[in-house]
Amino acid sequence: MEFYNKNIQISKEVINDVFSNFTPNTKMLVFGLGYDSKMWYNGNKNTYFIESNDEYISLNINDIPNSNIIKYEYKNINVNNSFKMSDDDIKKYIIPKEIESEAFDIIIIDGPEGWADHKPGRLIPYYWASILSKKDTIIYADDSSRRLEKYCINKFFEGKEKKIFKERNGCMKIIY
Repeated sequence: MEFYNKNIQISKEVINDVFSNFTPNTKMLVFGLGYDSKMWYNGNKNTYFIESNDEYISLNINDIPNSNIIKYEYKNINVNNSFKMSDDDIKKYIIPKEIESEAFDIIIIDGPEGWADHKPGRLIPYYWASILSKKDTIIYADDSSRRLEKYCINKFFEGKEKKIFKERNGCMKIIY
């Protein structure tokens, strides 16, 4: 927790759980860059980030190599229309080539923004997480009590082991 700071919104309980699952070979994917990104990257150099917001990319560009940051534009998708998308519509959102052949040990879904109907929402990160997971992948789903997040968890991770964190009711751990 060397790089922990007061701007990090993920609870210490969740952070400790993530770090307790690190090994020297852990491959980690984080949807969303933020004040916690330096902590994740310095905890494990085999961590990749997907971000759409230039402000958060700029915040981290001096601490995380460009090769570990994937800029992605969530075009034509928002929280509201995510509920209306068919499986074929969802499949049109192609996983970036930098990670398309990867299977990750840990995936954190904390982006893009999804707190309002006009924001991109997290349908695509949940869909990609279901593809980029393997047996025993651990997925941390922040804001899991929101409407779209609940929908995605039910759609893509039905029957998977789940745990809600007490310290921050809204982060869920899913074992793939």
